[in-house]
Amino acid sequence: MLCKQLMFKALTVSVVVGTILLIINQYDALFGHSELRVLPAVLTYCVPFIVFIAGKISGDKEKRK
Repeated sequence: MLCKQLMFKALTVSVVVGTILLIINQYDALFGHSELRVLPAVLTYCVPFIVFIAGKISGDKEKRK
């Protein structure tokens, strides 16, 4: 089970990294005249969250060996 502290760290990383990636990937939609692509925008925040959690779980398994 994932603890609250780990979830908070994962959400923090997701917000920071996701925001940077969103600005890079959808700059024209945010600051120009292009249309915002909603699904890629949502996934931009989900990917760093999942990668952080997966990395933490993988690292913990390596420590146990």
